[in-house]
Amino acid sequence: MKKICSILLALVLLIVPMTLSVSAAGDINANEQKIITELKKELEIGNKKFALPKEYVTQAENYLKTVDVNEAQANEIIGYIEDGEEILIAEKITGTTDLKTLPVAAKQQILDLGKKAVAVTGATLTFDGKNVVIKNAEGKVVFDAAPVVKQTGAEVDFTAIALSVLAVVAILGGAIVVAKKKSLFVK
Repeated sequence: MKKICSILLALVLLIVPMTLSVSAAGDINANEQKIITELKKELEIGNKKFALPKEYVTQAENYLKTVDVNEAQANEIIGYIEDGEEILIAEKITGTTDLKTLPVAAKQQILDLGKKAVAVTGATLTFDGKNVVIKNAEGKVVFDAAPVVKQTGAEVDFTAIALSVLAVVAILGGAIVVAKKKSLFVK
């Protein structure tokens, strides 16, 4: 009887968690997906294509996983993105993701549109003259356009250096001992 009760208890403990509804944080709803789709869209300007860097879209997607955007908010954000696209098309950007070629007035318009777009979700956008940073409503950085500095080349391995030094010391110590035994030192 104890075995049967134990088996039933084990089955209940296995089945009950499976039947609970799980709502994972970080899901993208249909409205947020529309925003991501708009951000991924390539613009054809002249004979060249213009697109946001994938890392920027990924950061936006990660942020959208932390907020719930309704249809009205999504439409407003997409409207701001489309307005920015119209500015790029009007200025005839030549297929570069570096917006340095834009006139100052166009840059300011795009910056203002960006501020309005992120404000829809309670976030803030700042530009220090070199870098764009977006913080969520709690003040946490959710987007940073600063280039990521990646370590390249060999890393310093202090273990190998320490072992090499020990080997040299051991060899020198052994040589000194042998030299003393053979009376190779002159007084």
